[in-house]
Formats: sequence, C-alpha cells, structure tokens
Amino acid sequence: MKLVVDSNVMFSFFKKDSTPKELILDPELKYNLELFAPELMLNEIGRHKDDICSKFNISPKDFDIMFSSLPLFIKIVKKNSFNEFLSKAEEILSLHTKDVPYAALSLSLKSRGYDIGLWSNEERLKILKKYGIKVFSTSELAKELGL
Repeated sequence: MKLVVDSNVMFSFFKKDSTPKELILDPELKYNLELFAPELMLNEIGRHKDDICSKFNISPKDFDIMFSSLPLFIKIVKKNSFNEFLSKAEEILSLHTKDVPYAALSLSLKSRGYDIGLWSNEERLKILKKYGIKVFSTSELAKELGL
C-alpha cells in the first residue's frame, strides 16, 4: 500500500507506544507500506522539536536519533516533483492551505498510475476521495492492515 503521510501523524511517531510508530516500525508491514511525504514535513517536525520533546517526554538526543531515521521509513519528495499539482490542491483545499503539499503529492503520485492513499487524521482531507485518493485515519489504517 502506497501512502502519503502527513506531519500530524508523524508527530505521533515520537510518542513511546503510538500506533503510527508501531505501524511504521512493524517489520511485517515493512514490505506492505510504502510511505511518502513532502520534504516540508521534515522542516515542520524540526520546527516543533521542543514541543515534541516536552509533550512526549523525550530527550533532544532521542528526538534527533528518531528524526534522522525518518528517511529510512519514508520517501521524502522534493517540492519540484509535485509543483504542477499545487494549484489543483489549493483549489480543492482552499481553506486549509497547510495541507496543500500533502494533497499535491498525493495527486502527483496518482497521476503516475499509483494507487495512492493519504494517511491523515484530518477529517477535512476526506474530500480527496472525489479524486481517487483514499484517506485513512490512523485507526482506519490499522483496521485496513488487520491490526
């Protein structure tokens, strides 16, 4: 299953026993899940380092270790790879511009023939179903994967 993963889901990756962390690190799912994210996700997570460390009670060193491991599990995609879909994503998500890069990347991958989904807990992104992109919350994804 190919999924674009949004930053809100990835914030939970830093929580000790979170479902996103379990799904991403599960060795049996490693070959069933192919995750993608726009490069800006790393910037967004990095900007919130102090908040993440405080909220999930982890040290800055542990954060840095986990943060540096993210590209091992998620294919980080540069903005120029999905630029042509930004205006369409802006049109679809006119009131929620922070989610535009995730929608644009999803639309770009869909246009390349991938059966692509979006892993996000943002209910408003369900509108992407109209464009052939299934949106999974974390609980929906766990259920889909039989967990």
